[in-house]
Amino acid sequence: MSILQDFGLRLKELRQRSSMSQDMLAARSGLDRTYIGGVERGIRNISLKNIELLCNTLDVDISYFFDHERFSLHTTSLKNDLDRPLPDRFNYRVETADNLIIWQVTGAISLDEIKQISADLKAVCRTLDPGRVKLLIDNRKMMLCGQPIVFQHEVTEKWEELQRWFLPYCEQVVVLCNSKLMQNQMNRLAKRSGIIQVQKSLYVEGEAWLTEELDPGPLFEAR
Repeated sequence: MSILQDFGLRLKELRQRSSMSQDMLAARSGLDRTYIGGVERGIRNISLKNIELLCNTLDVDISYFFDHERFSLHTTSLKNDLDRPLPDRFNYRVETADNLIIWQVTGAISLDEIKQISADLKAVCRTLDPGRVKLLIDNRKMMLCGQPIVFQHEVTEKWEELQRWFLPYCEQVVVLCNSKLMQNQMNRLAKRSGIIQVQKSLYVEGEAWLTEELDPGPLFEAR
């Protein structure tokens, strides 16, 4: 396999993990769809400037793009997943004594749903001690067809707004990730929102990490 073919496969992997079509990637990056198609097929060379443009559109660092973590070439259709009831894809609980909110995402989230989720989480946060709130965000089971997915572009924008709102309330934030891809996205998102100053995103390779029950206490030890 040539370097152009390998690069094209990697681009296709990450585009599909982000649930983007070639048309969507083209529209958001400002590049031509036929150009992106040629890059994915390994028949078009690509400049460093366009690599940076595509990475930013996919919300990954350039260093991560060339990481060894690879994915199968499934098309990740969100429609069937979004047909599942929201409580099967998102749930949360509040441990008032510890000023702790724990939420778990186990599937895709739509734009309308993230708006309602944000309203609910803000409401419960206001019942806790300002400046002392801890968030434990478990994204380890965000999967489709056994493959990790990450938040869609428009949903990511709403998570970013929510993080900015949470920042003055939070003492610590811990995000459990299902892949280096998600860890990279969560760190980029946290840097943009400013919550990176109190957040750590965790990922451990291996099947056990994706399924084991974790005690919140040790996760919030001194940073």
